[in-house]
Amino acid sequence: MPLTELQAQQIALVRVLEQTRDNAGVWTASDAREATRAARELVGPKAPFETFVARRAQWALDEIGRSKPAQSIRLRTVRAPFWAGLAVALCALLAGFATDYLAAQPHIDIVEWPLVLLIGWNLLVFAWGALAWLWRFIGRGSGSQGPLAGVLGAWWAAALLGLRGAGARPWAPDFKRAWAALSAPLQGARVRLFTHLSALLFALGALASLFTRGISEEYRAGWKTTYAFVDGALLHAIVSVVLAPGSWLLGMPIPDAQHIARLRMPQSPGEIAEPWIWLYCASVLAWVVLPRLGLAGLNALVRWRLGRAFPMPMASAYFTALHAAWQDQRIGVVVVPFRYELSPGIRSRLATLLERIYGLAVDISIEPPVLMGQDATDWKQALHREGHVAVVVLFNLAATAESDAHGVLLQQLRRSVERDTPIVPVVDMGGFPRADTERWRQRCNQWRHILDKVHFKPLFLDLQQAGDEDLQALHHRLNHDD
Repeated sequence: MPLTELQAQQIALVRVLEQTRDNAGVWTASDAREATRAARELVGPKAPFETFVARRAQWALDEIGRSKPAQSIRLRTVRAPFWAGLAVALCALLAGFATDYLAAQPHIDIVEWPLVLLIGWNLLVFAWGALAWLWRFIGRGSGSQGPLAGVLGAWWAAALLGLRGAGARPWAPDFKRAWAALSAPLQGARVRLFTHLSALLFALGALASLFTRGISEEYRAGWKTTYAFVDGALLHAIVSVVLAPGSWLLGMPIPDAQHIARLRMPQSPGEIAEPWIWLYCASVLAWVVLPRLGLAGLNALVRWRLGRAFPMPMASAYFTALHAAWQDQRIGVVVVPFRYELSPGIRSRLATLLERIYGLAVDISIEPPVLMGQDATDWKQALHREGHVAVVVLFNLAATAESDAHGVLLQQLRRSVERDTPIVPVVDMGGFPRADTERWRQRCNQWRHILDKVHFKPLFLDLQQAGDEDLQALHHRLNHDD
């Protein structure tokens, strides 16, 4: 089922509330589980997963409003960018009119440089856009929508919440970043739409000024120069290219080089400028206005489509956990400490990291450690073939990695769970002294070497601190298990 922009906003907001470091108590683990249960009942067992996720987010925000009116979260309709875009487009129209009017001379040049430069600039923009599209099409580009789309997305998120600052909502900056990233394609389409519309109106303003100049006065066409190399042949070569579309559209021939040479001022008074005005207007229409109109229409269509079929990625660990809940499966993450007694602080920090990745509804089981002397091959506690979205095996960097212990345990765990369940060996660096950097580097390499033999890649974290870098590293591995 396609998601609307509003549904995507609600999903992103609830995800932030369930993953942020501090949601100010607005949403708890029990609330998250109740939202999952209620959404499953409301949509029924045959509903698509996207419908379940959207309904769950809507129910969660409604429940916050009912149970915590003082912390109610209402997403507002954002209108300001639309009106701001129209205002910018209107200013572009006026600027185009004023630019050509201020550059006006007592006559119209055979090569009307303001319009020639306008055409040239637009052709450069079209060429750059075509190359950027081709670069993305062949898979070399990053798909970036540009900094303006990111700024607009962050501002849009704040406007949705009616915020001028984070205030009493410490999770608001996380939502701004999340929505800026998710909505980048949509915001990019909005930016491009008004950019093309503004450029189109700027060109129309310049043409309107050109017409206006001939209403009350008789303007004549001619040319002047200081340089000897500028002659009728050179000017004819330029206008033959610039005015070719206008000549074709109107069926008007472009005067030849001899005719243009005879229009040099002040030796000649020039000629009535009306044919040249028509040629320039039709050419600007073909070179600038029609392509910009097409691009504006294309981006309007993209904006409309994305607003009604929002591309919400649902392959992350958070949605993996929700998918398990949607199928009425246990959302379980098992932590297996191997020869490592965990302090209460490490247990708490590790649980917090996993909740920020999988959401508050995740069931985290930190098992008793497999101690020295226990046979790793016989360790089958709490592990079943199904029911886990991830298994985290916890080692201590201070220990020496051994193939017949650490490697054997990982192989046993791989055989004990489903193939698609990620098993992440985490090596805690927190208790290892960093003063001797060479010894620290050697120990890390020794762990890499041993685990590589059984086709596992260790993830080195500092669980004494559990900072944002550790969160990002664990998040990346659980979403892109190697």
